[in-house]
Amino acid sequence: MDLKLKDRRALVTGSSSGIGEAIARLLAQEGAAVVVHGRNRERAEKVTAEIKAAGVAIGDLSTDEGAAAVHEQARAALGGNIEILINNAGGSSTGNTSKPPLDIGVADWISNYNANALASVRLVLLAVPDMVTARFGRVIQVSSAVAIQPNNLGTDYSAAKAALNNFTVSLAGSLKGVGVTVNTVTPGVIMVDGLIRYGRHRYNDPDMTIEELTQRLAGEKVFDLPPVGRLGAPEEVALVACTLASPALGYVTGSNYRVDGGQVRSVV
Repeated sequence: MDLKLKDRRALVTGSSSGIGEAIARLLAQEGAAVVVHGRNRERAEKVTAEIKAAGVAIGDLSTDEGAAAVHEQARAALGGNIEILINNAGGSSTGNTSKPPLDIGVADWISNYNANALASVRLVLLAVPDMVTARFGRVIQVSSAVAIQPNNLGTDYSAAKAALNNFTVSLAGSLKGVGVTVNTVTPGVIMVDGLIRYGRHRYNDPDMTIEELTQRLAGEKVFDLPPVGRLGAPEEVALVACTLASPALGYVTGSNYRVDGGQVRSVV
């Protein structure tokens, strides 16, 4: 299937590894001009070379100045305005995923809100006006299952992602008839490189397969397997994100696509 992404200009934040890298790779395979973003230049440039991306944008999106710098680098590398914005950068900025709410201070809440909600807001404010002028644009926000079905830990992170989901719906509703769609992709537990490294280190087995690692972590209740019986792959999230980025899919906006193996038990 041709997603009609050839020569479309895309910025994928947090794309030097994990889900963001998978999205950037698939966009590039579909012929899009992609800018790889990260805070580590060496890693970002490695991905850029591998996928033959248009360029690199380095910067911290938790500040206005950092976001502005990333936006300008992306525009320069693409030779024009951003047409597809994938807001993927985030993750727990404070390492509180194992802490209960009463152990999380206000400073940590602010830090996670900056990293997981305001980072996306900043780039939207910079990139979407150009999309409106051009009457074409795609914004895809990468959220988390805990935004919909929070657990009792890491509430600063899950609340920030919930705010991102809310922002998607409001933004989509405000962009009526201008050719710009805004949607959310919500992954469950995805077997990214960081989780693989964590598991192999935990069990002191550098050769442990993904299947063995999954069963071991699930057996010890580090997490529960979703109904499909396995964890997700970054490429599965990427396929949904890139489909939503397609110019052929202009009738879908304000939606949340869960890629979680059935983890979230909800009818909405």
